[in-house]
Amino acid sequence: MSDLRFQKLSAQYETEQAEIQRLASSLEQEIENETEQIADVGRFLQLADRYSDLQELDASTVNELIDRIVIHSPERIGGRKHVTIEIYFTYVGKIRIPLYKPDIPAGTEKPA
Repeated sequence: MSDLRFQKLSAQYETEQAEIQRLASSLEQEIENETEQIADVGRFLQLADRYSDLQELDASTVNELIDRIVIHSPERIGGRKHVTIEIYFTYVGKIRIPLYKPDIPAGTEKPA
């Protein structure tokens, strides 16, 4: 193998190794983030379980369950005023909660 060919292959190898190391580092960071999110969801579920039979909502319970509430400026849609409210829960952040339960047509449910 000629020196020129060796240098070319060696440079290509070094570039590939650097890219592999960057990719490995990025993947390790993603795994760490996912692990933290799983742990946070577990902590939130424990917290929610503690309040599953909640009879009265007080300030200390709200402070423990909710991280922050963001209220956006009102918008006029179809002649009506709409205000978007985002609730960020402790440990898990914003969760999309539907405001209504969709109707299921009568013939689609299976008997028990």
